[in-house]
Amino acid sequence: MPTIDDHHDDHDHHDDRHDHRHDHRHDRDDPDDFEGADHDDLADFDAFLRVSAGLTGFDETELRDTGMAHEHHRTLLARRVRDEHALIHLWYVGAWPGEPPSSPRAYDRGLMWRTFQGAPPGAVAPGHGSWAEAPQQGGGR
Repeated sequence: MPTIDDHHDDHDHHDDRHDHRHDHRHDRDDPDDFEGADHDDLADFDAFLRVSAGLTGFDETELRDTGMAHEHHRTLLARRVRDEHALIHLWYVGAWPGEPPSSPRAYDRGLMWRTFQGAPPGAVAPGHGSWAEAPQQGGGR
């Protein structure tokens, strides 16, 4: 099956000025490892991180830096079903599909915010719950 890279190689007008940032996705283990891993294999935290990195597109350090790695690992282990789409959803949204977030901070630390350098509404300065206070005077419009 042709890949996007194959498509670009077929065109004479390929522009070598494209973004040269390193694509970490090629450095990770194959995401298909998830399907080959049994539930006991994913009980190992390091194996869980390797598989998660392959599925999410974020490296293991970035996943650890969310502060959610151990909590997400526990969430996965509490499920008897291995579902790579559910695991991706857990990392990006902070919740197993069809369930509320695994903790109050899970949504705020979801990978979805990092993908576009955004911030979850109401979770960063001025801070969670700031909508409950009257605006400060003197700001003007």
